[in-house]
Amino acid sequence: MKKNSLAFFSLVILLIGCAEKPRSVGNGLPNIDGAFIIDTMTIYSVKDTSYTVPLETGSALSNLTGRISSTEEIFSMYNFIPAGSIDSLNGARIDTAEFRLTVNYRSNPPAGKLLFNIVEIKKSWSQLTFTTDSVPFLQLGTVTIGSFNDSMNNGTMTTALLDTNVMRRWANSYLDTTAPDFYGFAVQSPLGVNNGVIGFSTFNDYAAYAPQVFIRYTRNGRRDSIAFLAGEDAFAAKTNKPASFSGLMVQGGFGVRSKLSFDLSPLVNKPIVNNAVMELTLDTTASSFSGYSPDTVTALLSISGTTLDQSDSTIYVYGLRTAATATQPPVFKFSVTNIVDRWVRGVKQNYGLTLRWSAEYGTVEKAVFYTSTASETKRPKLHITYSKK
Repeated sequence: MKKNSLAFFSLVILLIGCAEKPRSVGNGLPNIDGAFIIDTMTIYSVKDTSYTVPLETGSALSNLTGRISSTEEIFSMYNFIPAGSIDSLNGARIDTAEFRLTVNYRSNPPAGKLLFNIVEIKKSWSQLTFTTDSVPFLQLGTVTIGSFNDSMNNGTMTTALLDTNVMRRWANSYLDTTAPDFYGFAVQSPLGVNNGVIGFSTFNDYAAYAPQVFIRYTRNGRRDSIAFLAGEDAFAAKTNKPASFSGLMVQGGFGVRSKLSFDLSPLVNKPIVNNAVMELTLDTTASSFSGYSPDTVTALLSISGTTLDQSDSTIYVYGLRTAATATQPPVFKFSVTNIVDRWVRGVKQNYGLTLRWSAEYGTVEKAVFYTSTASETKRPKLHITYSKK
């Protein structure tokens, strides 16, 4: 009986303790006694600008080469660096030398065969440090030492014969310590020829698609051949872009980016942002796409009000193109809920968004959008759904 009584009184004490100190599952939750109002708002951009940045093109998977217009030209560079196998050419006669490139990108080339000339690079460069604004410091030869003349179909290898005397100098630069240095080859469009842009596989690609020099030679009366598939490469825009742009523009290859801003002051009292979608209306006449790259633009959170191209690379969204309708041009839509929410709550300062072509290394796709001065139906806008008391 004593043991049972002790258990009974313990249970009573436990129940009384629970009654006196209840634990609420709603502790710390916001007060929801008042009603929340859900509303929508459209905010138009107040400022935008387009500009160029230097691209480090040595890491690209496609070496862009060609000319789109009188102000849009790109050329590619190759420096073959042989290993010990270069000794095979010591004292040998070079009979033929072939420069081989594999096509992996095409941007609006004309029908028929395309002509690209090869010249010698006369000044030192490195793919680790070369950027698209390094062109003024580069020196290209004026004598054509070989030419590609091919339909340049995607996935095919195109071949050009190189001047054997030039290749002898290239070999001697590695075999003879007293010989002049050799800095590589540049592939470019002939002057005045707009042949679109072709992309060639790089040394970063699989060996089967990498640039190569194939040499047939004779040594001690015996004929043989050797292939060189290692080196460094890059591409660069030879002609500068204009200082100002007519539209809100992003373009791969040339490093054209944009920045735009929205005034969020109409969203007072820090409402809860439920959804935010940015829409950019495409100017189809001014834009250019190849079909070899996804139609995707990246919008990044800008983090500076003074430095034009400064953004947080960890906070970004992709914009995808919607189909045009009978009354509406194509629109790129971006789900920017998390970014707008940061601005409204003051977690991040509102310095706007930085736009770039998602595949800007290795493609020349160009998307031009209507600006903040366009009509309301076309200017950049934010559609925001929010809730507040």
